[in-house]
Amino acid sequence: MALEELKEEVRQALPQWLREDPALRLVLREVVEEVLRPWEEVLSELRAFRREAEEQWKAYQRESARMWEAIQRLIEVTQAHSRRLEEHSEAIRALMARVEEHSRRLEEHSEAIRALVARVEEHSEAIRALGARVDYHSQVHERLLAAVERHSHEIRRLGATIGALGARWGLYSEGAFRDGMAAILQEAGWKVERFLAMDTEGYVFGRPDQVEIDVVIRDGRAILIEIRSSVSRGDVAVFQRKAEFYTRRTGLPVARRILISPMIEPRAHDLARQMGMEVYTYPEDVAPEPPSSA
Repeated sequence: MALEELKEEVRQALPQWLREDPALRLVLREVVEEVLRPWEEVLSELRAFRREAEEQWKAYQRESARMWEAIQRLIEVTQAHSRRLEEHSEAIRALMARVEEHSRRLEEHSEAIRALVARVEEHSEAIRALGARVDYHSQVHERLLAAVERHSHEIRRLGATIGALGARWGLYSEGAFRDGMAAILQEAGWKVERFLAMDTEGYVFGRPDQVEIDVVIRDGRAILIEIRSSVSRGDVAVFQRKAEFYTRRTGLPVARRILISPMIEPRAHDLARQMGMEVYTYPEDVAPEPPSSA
């Protein structure tokens, strides 16, 4: 009997044998279970591997989302920094333009000073040449003194401007500039005193600090003077708080609040005017009496 015929007979007879022989059914079941057991283990491992892979994929998706959010925030921060760098670049370019303008003006002032020196030398030669003509000499001498006085006045203004620029750019200290301007103010007849007091409450600067004010006392009333190389709107507000602090500390009424600075921002100038302050460019311009409000 051929093998294929034997297989076919067994295949046809197997259902009947299983119905008629319980022992055969049990043996066949055990054989099938033994054969299938490794496959069940493989399937179980495959299911466990699938669950683990799904969990890893979800974790990867969460991590990818977090990384993408971080990248987006980094892009936003980078763009903000780029904008700030561009703004700073614009400010630096504007500042350089102002420095060039100040340099040009300083060169013009230097030329004026050299021309003044040449004119003084010319006047000196003229005075020596006209020594015999006394009357004419006196007139020329008086005009020369007036011219020298005017030029001296302009030179002092130029020195104040240069000092303000030096304090602004760190060549001189703000205190040295203020002391120099206060000395010019005293030469103009103002007796300036220094008021120093500790602001323990932080009313003026927002923190405890020493408050320093230049004061002139007249007729029992105080004239407060603030001298700075440059003035911003914030400086005007601080000066106002200084005046209020001075009145609270001393009890003296403040008759005048005077700001002196060669460089005052337009918005700061407007604010000072609105608050009733007097604004001057140079110390010698300060009026002995307050200007009329008319």
